[in-house]
Amino acid sequence: MAQVNDSKTKDSKAGIFAHILISLIYIAAGVSMLLLDADFISQLVYSFLILALGILFICFGVYHMIKYFFNQEYTKVSNYGFTTGVLLLIIGSLFIFQANEISTYIDTIVCLISIVLGAVMLQQSFALFHIRRPSWFIGLIFGIATIGTSIYGYLMNIHFFYGEMIPTVYLISVGGVSILSLIVMAFGLRNHKKSIERAYGNVSGNDNLSAGGVDDSIFEEEPVFTSTPEQTPVTPATPDSLFEE
Repeated sequence: MAQVNDSKTKDSKAGIFAHILISLIYIAAGVSMLLLDADFISQLVYSFLILALGILFICFGVYHMIKYFFNQEYTKVSNYGFTTGVLLLIIGSLFIFQANEISTYIDTIVCLISIVLGAVMLQQSFALFHIRRPSWFIGLIFGIATIGTSIYGYLMNIHFFYGEMIPTVYLISVGGVSILSLIVMAFGLRNHKKSIERAYGNVSGNDNLSAGGVDDSIFEEEPVFTSTPEQTPVTPATPDSLFEE
């Protein structure tokens, strides 16, 4: 059982790492477009970003394949970690060996990745709503806004790395709200955990009191009430009263 829990924890950490990495890349790209020469950054992005994504896909693919065997995930019929690793390896290889062709679709790839980030924000919002955290509404707004603007950018064929202000602000905003949504999720889970621990502590304290604890009130003498019986007058029976109902 401990091995299964460790596997879930590793999967969660890998997903969080990918989430943070992609968000930081968005922020770094947007800030670089603002502070550095836009033409140089544009050439750099269109030349090496696809290669970097390909290497990233390959690394995650190898990770999933190694984890599949080391954690003995093949004992579970419903686990497709190895298949996921193979698909990531294929996608990464295509990105590397077909970098020139794929680079023409880099703006579309940015929109698709942004939609995925927006979906993750919605999932975090639903999770917070399930545990009744008021902050769930923040993730909902971030997710809807990210997905909506990304679909708009895809339909309008916006180029993100030409030095224009609106696409640059978009990159920084998507990366920023993605990390902020993750922080809100982390605080919500922490507060929920504390609430459970407090409730469990109260219940445990009551159980201990009833099981082995001693309540001083049980030794207090109960007040004694003495009452004198009231004498009710007895009316003698008359012959007429014998026939009354």
